[in-house]
Amino acid sequence: MRLPQIELDDRRFQELVSEARMRIARACPEWTEHNVSDPGITLIELFAWMTEMTIYRLNRVPDKLHVALMELLGIRLDGPTAARTSLRFRLSAPADDSVELRGGATEVGTLRTATEESIVFQVEQDFTIPGMRPEAYVVGREDKFKAIGVADGTAKPQGSDQPPFGTPPKVGDALYLGFEESLGRLLVQVEMEASLARGAGVNPEDPPLRWEVSQGDGTWLEADVLVDGTGGFNYGSGAVELQCPPRSGIEPIGGKRLHWLRCRIDDKTRHGVEATTFTHAPEIYSITAAPIGALLPAEHAAREVNEVLGTSDGTPGQIFELRYSPVLPLEPKETLEVREAEGEWRPWHRKESFADSSRDDPHYTIDVVNGEIELGPSIREADGGWTQYGAVPPKNSILRVTRYRHGGGREGNVAAETLTMLKSPIPAVASVTNPKAAYGGVDAEALTSARQRAAMEIRTRYRAVTADDFEFLVGEASPRVARAVCVPPANGGPVQVHVLPKVHPADRKLSLDELVPDERMLSDIAGYLDERRLIGTSIQLKPIKFRGISVIVNLQAEPLADLQRIEQEVLQALYTYLNPLVGGSTDGMGVGWQFGRSLNQGELYGIVHAVDGVEFVKILRLYETDLASGEQSPKPAGSHIVLEPDEVVASGNHIVKAVHREL
Repeated sequence: MRLPQIELDDRRFQELVSEARMRIARACPEWTEHNVSDPGITLIELFAWMTEMTIYRLNRVPDKLHVALMELLGIRLDGPTAARTSLRFRLSAPADDSVELRGGATEVGTLRTATEESIVFQVEQDFTIPGMRPEAYVVGREDKFKAIGVADGTAKPQGSDQPPFGTPPKVGDALYLGFEESLGRLLVQVEMEASLARGAGVNPEDPPLRWEVSQGDGTWLEADVLVDGTGGFNYGSGAVELQCPPRSGIEPIGGKRLHWLRCRIDDKTRHGVEATTFTHAPEIYSITAAPIGALLPAEHAAREVNEVLGTSDGTPGQIFELRYSPVLPLEPKETLEVREAEGEWRPWHRKESFADSSRDDPHYTIDVVNGEIELGPSIREADGGWTQYGAVPPKNSILRVTRYRHGGGREGNVAAETLTMLKSPIPAVASVTNPKAAYGGVDAEALTSARQRAAMEIRTRYRAVTADDFEFLVGEASPRVARAVCVPPANGGPVQVHVLPKVHPADRKLSLDELVPDERMLSDIAGYLDERRLIGTSIQLKPIKFRGISVIVNLQAEPLADLQRIEQEVLQALYTYLNPLVGGSTDGMGVGWQFGRSLNQGELYGIVHAVDGVEFVKILRLYETDLASGEQSPKPAGSHIVLEPDEVVASGNHIVKAVHREL
């Protein structure tokens, strides 16, 4: 089978003529004679024919030559990025002694099968799960605090100290458990013996309680309740498992400066529902707590430390290959070091090019796709002399890379609860898993993609001036960027750039967490744009603005059609069409919903009817949805939803019900 032809430009004669006529109508409306007999039209057709011949010749430029031209322009393929997620380590019992989890050495993978290799993630940083118990127990009633004695990490209140809340309980009443060490990222189990609380209308599955962790500046962050064996004190004794936020801080409570975990009465449940509080508080006879695990960030990458590349031969333009490739973007502490003779290791600095490097600057560049480190070349100038760009290590100097990460790619975007296999057992760790899906993994850039951006790179000259420049350079800053839109500044304010990260696969229901760029990604983009913005221009990076849409469909299927299949295919079609990454196309996956494009109810009828076996759509309603909370508007949104210029559609929770036609 013949290989497909590569076309750099696919425009033909008639398309060029039509485009020129459209430009005439806009630029010179006085020109009304567009017949082929008009001399101007004849000239247009002549130039279109000449342009088509040029395109024909351009499309026959060999692939190798085109790559060489891009090399001369300094255009290189972007490397991959690693998928990221969080791993929850669970101990076999509450920690009595510290359990160490070493960053880079703690590896967790998916289950290896006969056809698929395990996909391995590494914990990013060292972490210690401390063996600690509460040092203090405090009850807060009506903004008054009372400390209750704690012995061996357990508090056993007596008499009037047993109710943790007031009589009757009020919003703001709380119980506090204080710890000497940080609670950040810990999975904490609170065990208590208590009587039943009483309160009409209190839902044991969603009580009006907030478990929170002190942040040290008077603020509190909520902990996730994974298990509540007490049913919000409705069941009495039991255990509560809490996932603490990433950090905690020391706060003075009841005369003690500790890290605090508190349970506070609120006027709303954890899901934001208005709720009545308890009429009678529970009585706590015993309460204690201990860490039983931790939730740690991890990435789909392997690390190499202090890899020796070889010795310098003292000549310019040396290239050293890393052992593994492709290489993930280097972090600040990941760099090249050179040691001369018996001296100390001296760090060198990574640059995009040697254009501004002098002969004494310790600079290097790295090709992340091929895993090659290049030192400064010596260039012969027009006058016959030679100019050295970047320093050259003396002969016999040793070169090494302090650390680098390799791997990445979209294969790391694994589903939730799939990273369960510890590569090496860790004492006291019983299990591990990823509560949420991994995201952010992007393959190394393909050659076709580099070709498409080559012309834009030449035009912008790496300077952000127009809105198009900002949008293009955001994509250059990180391969994880899928789409970007630049909003012109208003009244001298900052240039606002909204960023949408890549998600794979995208033709499904996407969570808001997947669609919002993380802090590391925004930091990389901000640093890249800061070097290329005009003096006096301020930039504000934000997530894309989404209009959440939920669709409810009631349809009639053909008599012999599989109802379950139809419901699944209609759901798939809706999640694909109402999608900021691949939506907006009636022919399947597209390039993403167009910014500012309105949504008409009628177009969704066509999407549903295109599914094989659908005979008739009985009901189709649109509802606006808050993607953050999942709360859906109680009233239909109507037949026409207007979007802002920088806004796109994203799917909420669609519901499809199919029934057979009655015979």
